[in-house]
Amino acid sequence: MQLEPDNLESRLLFNLHLAGPAPISGFLSRVGLALLALASLGCVTSLGPRAMPQAGFDYNQALARSWDEQLLLNLVRLRYRDTPVFLEVGSIVTRYSFGGSAGASAGTNLSSAEDVQLGVSGGVSYSEAPSVTYTPLHGEAFVRSLLSPISTSTLVLLSRSGWSVERLLLCCVEQINGVENASAAAGPTPSYVPRYESFQRVAELMRKLQVAGLVRVDIDEGNEKEDEEGDEAKGGTLQIVLSRAEDGSHKEEGDELREIIGAPLDREIFRASGARGAHEMDEIAIVGRSLLGVLFYLSQGVKAPLEHVDAGLVTRTLDPDGRDFEWDLIAGKLLTVHSSPERPRAAAVSVFYRDHWYFIDDSDLHSKSTFNLLSYLFALKAGTEPGKEPLLVLGVN
Repeated sequence: MQLEPDNLESRLLFNLHLAGPAPISGFLSRVGLALLALASLGCVTSLGPRAMPQAGFDYNQALARSWDEQLLLNLVRLRYRDTPVFLEVGSIVTRYSFGGSAGASAGTNLSSAEDVQLGVSGGVSYSEAPSVTYTPLHGEAFVRSLLSPISTSTLVLLSRSGWSVERLLLCCVEQINGVENASAAAGPTPSYVPRYESFQRVAELMRKLQVAGLVRVDIDEGNEKEDEEGDEAKGGTLQIVLSRAEDGSHKEEGDELREIIGAPLDREIFRASGARGAHEMDEIAIVGRSLLGVLFYLSQGVKAPLEHVDAGLVTRTLDPDGRDFEWDLIAGKLLTVHSSPERPRAAAVSVFYRDHWYFIDDSDLHSKSTFNLLSYLFALKAGTEPGKEPLLVLGVN
């Protein structure tokens, strides 16, 4: 008998009773059979060391699913201008118990020596009782982590880890050398179309140069200059190197990039800073979004049902001609969250909110990558600042 691993509390009862005329040898064989059955049940229950691999795997899956659903739910809430709430799992404590019993009885009829009543009984019980502690994330430290800009060094760290520079720029950067990346979208959905076309072209060009190996980040060990945001690499200043290929390839992309961001055509090495406004000619000023700004920005990719738009539950954005603006032109390059009155069949993650299902399609690898990036950003910026009170402890039955 195999117990379902995801049952939080399960009971297994075994009872065997044999009665009627039987010789002593038959009785002993039945007792042996009963004891063998009890021993077998004890072997298949995953207690102690046997429980750890399966339980760890199951709780790992449950935690990952819970976090993904919470993150998606808060994106949907922001689209509706509802208040987001984050909970962090503090601890999981599980108690296992296993018990067994066996008994035998015998009786005889005094009028007939051959009429012997024999009986054997047994029982096995198994239970699992976990307690999960949730800690609301709140307080000054958490709010500051939500509102402080993502540093240039964080973007460099993610870029060196293999993330596309285009995805990082579109998701996490508000402007480069004054070129805006839909700054108004880093808050509640605006009623007008923000500026975004030039920045999207910058991100696209940077990605092409990155793939060609013509963009890299170095650390100038001899320059300890700190930018206005206090963003300084340990042991030196971050530099962005826009190289030129020896064979002259990608020259047009490089020149176009420099022209858009106002960088000298004859320069390859630029100091990376977080300065706003005016910048020096040897500098590429990258202003990062706050984590809350990233959440708001990506929430524009939530496709609210048309009846919710008509009812005024979400902001309707109009272009200069008075037509509905398609946010796919901005957020669609990063994340698309669909909505449906019916539960989706093929969803990477889904949540039910306001009588509709909101989900990321399991085949949408582009959106899933951005969603993973958002999870990493949250862990880097705010995942280590839990609030102190209150604590919610659930005894799961």
